[in-house]
Amino acid sequence: MFGAAALEAARDDRLRMLGYLMNGSERVEDYATGVCYDIVAFILALDGRIDRKTLEGTGGQDWLKYFDFDSGTKWSGEAIPTGSAVGFKRIGDYEPGYFHATVAVGGTFVRGVNANGITYGWLDKADLTERLAGRRDIEVRYLTP
Repeated sequence: MFGAAALEAARDDRLRMLGYLMNGSERVEDYATGVCYDIVAFILALDGRIDRKTLEGTGGQDWLKYFDFDSGTKWSGEAIPTGSAVGFKRIGDYEPGYFHATVAVGGTFVRGVNANGITYGWLDKADLTERLAGRRDIEVRYLTP
């Protein structure tokens, strides 16, 4: 795993690594492990939006409190700002209902890990307009950088 070293690198080096991850030149799984929320948190930490202590002290669904997707912008098909954390909520399901998180990588594309039909691994750049076409049971919200 390269994650710890990446987080210790100088800001310019972290941002270069972040660029490689965002464009799919590198697999995030080589840097971080865990569920989708952990991966999104790692990306935000590389970008400097989450400090290392918070990253190391939080995990799994505990990130949902930190991300607070309900306070974000409801997606209605527009381009999502690159670097936004993106949450997926089942309508009428359990609360808080968020079952997946990804990172916006340009336009309506996201990257994420382990998500049952939305993303199939980090290198799978998913177009939300295609993956969610006709789905009325999922609400998408995003938090801009």
